[in-house]
Amino acid sequence: MLIFDATVGSGVTVNSFGLADRIHSKIVSGEYPPGTRLKQELLAQEFDVSRTPIREALSRLEAKGIVTQAQHRSAIVRVPSSREISEIYQVRAELEGLAAQLSARWITDQQLVELRSAQDAFVEAIKDLKGAAAAKNDPALYAAASQRWLEMNGRFHQTISDSSNNRFLARQIQGVASGYARNVALSSAIGMNSFRIESTVLQHERILKALEEREPAKARRAMIEHILEASEFVIAAFSNLNADD
Repeated sequence: MLIFDATVGSGVTVNSFGLADRIHSKIVSGEYPPGTRLKQELLAQEFDVSRTPIREALSRLEAKGIVTQAQHRSAIVRVPSSREISEIYQVRAELEGLAAQLSARWITDQQLVELRSAQDAFVEAIKDLKGAAAAKNDPALYAAASQRWLEMNGRFHQTISDSSNNRFLARQIQGVASGYARNVALSSAIGMNSFRIESTVLQHERILKALEEREPAKARRAMIEHILEASEFVIAAFSNLNADD
C-alpha cells in the first residue's frame, strides 16, 4: 500500500517509495557514504516534507539492508561486511578481466590514445589527492579530491570496458561498478596512503602496456590482480570503520 503525505513547503503530494529512491540515490552517489547518520528532521528539511514519509522511506531502505535503525536513534547508512565487499570485487575482477582480454584484441589506436589520456588524468588526480591530504584542516578539499580520483579511475576502467567490443559485458560492468560498489570505493579513499596510491598507478600501467602490446592473457591477468588487490585494501578500510562503531 502506498503511503502518502503532503510536503511541508509546496503542498505537493509525495509517497515514501519515491522518497526512498531519492535517499538511496544520494547513498549510491556517495553523498551519504557508509556510516553516515541520517537524521529524520534534517532529511525532512532537505526534501521539504514532514517526518512521516521520511520515517517510512527509511523503513523501506532498512528492509532492503541499505540502512540500519536502532530504536529511538537515527538511521545509519550500513557499512558493508567483508564478505559483501569480497563478493562484489570477485565479480568485478572476472567481468573486467574479460573486458581487458577482449579489449586487447579489439581496442583501436584512437582508444589507446584515450586510455593513455585517462591514465594521465588519473595521475593528476592522485597529485591533487596527495595535496589535499596534506591540508589536514580542509575536509571539503579532500572530499572533492577523492571524488576526482574516483572519477578518473572510473574513466580509465570505462575506456577499457567500452573498447571490449561487447556491449552486454560493458552494461554488466557498469551495473557492478556503479551503485553500491562505487559508494564503497569512494568511502575507502579516506584511508588511502602513498604506497597504495602509487601501487594503483603501477597496476594501471601494467594493464595499459598489455593492451598496447595486444596481449589478451596478460591484460586479463593484470586487470584481475588489480581488482582483487583493491578488494583487500577496501576490506581493510571498512574493517577499521566497523571497529570504530
